Amino acid sequence: MSRIIFMNVSAAGHIIPTFGLVTELINRGEEVIYYEVDRFQKEIEIFGASFRCYPQLNPETAPPAENEMSLVSSLTWCAHQMLPALLESVREEKPDYIIHDSLCLWGRLVAQLLNIPAVNSIATAAFTPQSFYECPRLRKKLPRFLKEAAGSMKHYRQHQRELRKTYGVSPIKFIDTFTNIEPLNICYLPPELQPHSDKFDERFHFVGPCNPVRAMEYDFPMEQLHSSKLILISFGNIHDPGLAFYQSCIQAFGSIDAQVIMLLSPGMDAALLGDIPENFIIRPTGTVPQLKILERASLFIMHGAGGGAREAVWYSVPMIAVPQTYEQEIISHRIEEQGAGIMILPEDVTAERLRHTAEQILGDRSFVTNSDRLGDACRSAGGAKRAVDEILRYVHNTSTFSKDV
Repeated sequence: MSRIIFMNVSAAGHIIPTFGLVTELINRGEEVIYYEVDRFQKEIEIFGASFRCYPQLNPETAPPAENEMSLVSSLTWCAHQMLPALLESVREEKPDYIIHDSLCLWGRLVAQLLNIPAVNSIATAAFTPQSFYECPRLRKKLPRFLKEAAGSMKHYRQHQRELRKTYGVSPIKFIDTFTNIEPLNICYLPPELQPHSDKFDERFHFVGPCNPVRAMEYDFPMEQLHSSKLILISFGNIHDPGLAFYQSCIQAFGSIDAQVIMLLSPGMDAALLGDIPENFIIRPTGTVPQLKILERASLFIMHGAGGGAREAVWYSVPMIAVPQTYEQEIISHRIEEQGAGIMILPEDVTAERLRHTAEQILGDRSFVTNSDRLGDACRSAGGAKRAVDEILRYVHNTSTFSKDV
């Protein structure tokens, strides 16, 4: 039995996809110690892992969040803040290997500094320098993004210099902060949903979803779902499409012959929406059994993130994807390429466009057929069993090589 340290970022969309992997590792006799913030403790322990709480961050020193490129400075700041305590803690745990999320710069640095084999867990789309910098959809936007994020980029340069000076690590390139590529990289998308899948080498394994999913109970009136057509609208726990978007949805679907479940982003006040049509059920995000609803859904309106895309195609549900970030945009484009949905950029959203697109998808069975095909691709990609097979093979080969040396 090996002892594993698992480090993740504190976002449900990155943690949920790992639960099936954790379960399979434990079933194979591995011991899993999972580092996270305390709000995820109970759920992590339900799946059989031991829990360790991350060190506290000082929010007063956090870099500005100017746009999505500010993620780079946030990740280097987190690594700079947490690394001293994490190094001490991981030394005491004496793990045989580390699994870290692709955004966990601190996980990669801990593994590097303590000379521990590491595996990269990719809950979103995978990236390489080629898939990132050579993408036409980003190339025209990147200069503007970086200019808008000038303040946070200063923080990134400062913290990466301090990390190099303190720990003697190699320069942390811009793309390194959110890719953290290892000799083995496990991605929970199948190749058919991975953007620019031809840009990846043998280090990357696209295993598809690693079920099971969240072990939570929801107080949701499933008996109220009565329409033959059901539309689910959800943008997850982080992203907020804005009040105007939700109002457009109400205007678009208030008189449509379908039932609509619309989950509001954190901080959105339902009172601002005005009169709610009778065919709408409005709920805060994270309060509905999304998979049970997708089993019955005819259409999923979402942000194009990897988790939502995997869940939709698993149940053969076509999508309208309204991406909020670059990463979601390229996944949304991939969904459209595969014929499983249609992408609408945020600036192009209107009530008329939403309704017309929904009617187009609901009236054309090819969208369901293509989503079903992608669901089959998810199921045949190997899932948790293949992921753990690859992990154990890599760890065995690494330890054998170390002994030979």
